[in-house]
Amino acid sequence: MSLIAATAIAVKEDMPYFLVEKDGETYRFFTAKMHRHNHDTSLGAVLREFKNLGPIDFDQWRLGELTTINDNDTLMSLYAFNVLDMAIIEKSLNNKLMFVPASRLHGLLERVQTRAFVRFEE
Repeated sequence: MSLIAATAIAVKEDMPYFLVEKDGETYRFFTAKMHRHNHDTSLGAVLREFKNLGPIDFDQWRLGELTTINDNDTLMSLYAFNVLDMAIIEKSLNNKLMFVPASRLHGLLERVQTRAFVRFEE
């Protein structure tokens, strides 16, 4: 089993907002469990776990980047999707995840391993 992290990024008033979950007084990226013995793929595991939170419509989600995050000395893949409507997504996910401005996520974003970015171009 491997853990895979994911977020969605939207821009409002020139500020990026990240889809995260609250963990006590801090925030963390959403994670999914991938089981290779079940022939899971990392992307498939992430999408399935988002669907488990609520009736999300992925038609407007665009896979933007793949990188890694260091979470308690464990490197995890981090999928980042580009989205437009934050309110609809939060509602679809039954408000279990929320969009938070990057300015409030310094500690979380510092753990992203930027040297490992893979950008998906259209």
